[in-house]
Amino acid sequence: MSDSKVEELAGALYARCLADFPQDHLIYQQDLLNLGIIPGNNLALLMKCVQSLVAQSLLRMFHGKDERLAWKLVSQSDADILQNLTSDERLIYSVIHSTGRNGVWTRTLKSRTNLHQTIVTRCLKSLEAKNYIKSVRNVKFPQRKMYMLAHLQPSEDVTGGAWFTDGVLDADFIRGLSGWIERWVSSRSWFDVNKSGMTPAASKRKGPKITGDAQYMPFAPSFTGYPTVSEITAAINASGLTPVTMGESSIAQLLEMLCYDGRLISLRGGAAYRAVKKPNQIQLQKELGLQSTPQATVGIKKEEGVGAEEEEDLPLGSNGLTEMPCGRCPVLDLCEEGGPVNPENCEYYDEWMRKALQY
Repeated sequence: MSDSKVEELAGALYARCLADFPQDHLIYQQDLLNLGIIPGNNLALLMKCVQSLVAQSLLRMFHGKDERLAWKLVSQSDADILQNLTSDERLIYSVIHSTGRNGVWTRTLKSRTNLHQTIVTRCLKSLEAKNYIKSVRNVKFPQRKMYMLAHLQPSEDVTGGAWFTDGVLDADFIRGLSGWIERWVSSRSWFDVNKSGMTPAASKRKGPKITGDAQYMPFAPSFTGYPTVSEITAAINASGLTPVTMGESSIAQLLEMLCYDGRLISLRGGAAYRAVKKPNQIQLQKELGLQSTPQATVGIKKEEGVGAEEEEDLPLGSNGLTEMPCGRCPVLDLCEEGGPVNPENCEYYDEWMRKALQY
């Protein structure tokens, strides 16, 4: 059979493989015969077609199951690149290509190719100069020199996700966004009495008329309107605070940090979140410059014996009212006989009475 006929069959075989197999699939001899491209399933003709495709860098040889010969597809664009490389550069490029968005360490590259370090370094410089590969910084291993294909974006395992910029933790961004989240969640965690012009339906207690600044009361225990991760993420993306669209997984990490810092409370196993402080308390804290640093993320530890506590963390002075549970109860205004919160079923009050009276 003429060379032109072999080339024609090889092209048809490659096109059919692209249609039937993913690029990471190991293709065996029988798989190629089953495509029905080779006349009479002629093995000699099949090998000629395969050799032609390998020579064009459109197929790459592997050892599959039971050491059987197999092949993987190479895209036309990658094949064009490989055609312009030396054998050593082709080997280096193929290993880097196989690691995808995770990249590969230069030491791993050397061990997998069995090339001398001088050759590896020369090939990397050549490939980088041709803009085929690029060096990346791995936040887990900042001292390691990593490489990946130039057109790929590093995975979050490499970059550290949204909280890192050029491999460095962006503490200012984290601090600003965490403050915004706390304020936004707080505005949906407390009942604004002044805005509504009425007290919450769950509370029937008579009290002084509310005047002056906005006053906030906790919602009833049955309230289910606290914001979820999806709602918080959507609000952040709609606010224009970040240049890129944030994912729920990244925001969930920040919410977990805020819970560790004692600024948010996770409800129903992370299904929703509520703020610890009222909106006016957060605003006052901001005006006084007492906003806390996200300790769980930045990694700042307070040393024992050193006055490193923030103003907001200093304990309040105690008196008769604050010693009893009612003086510190966040749902005191909802407490009444027959209500969802009432003195008869208050476990904290009973425990306090037992300790106080020692019975």
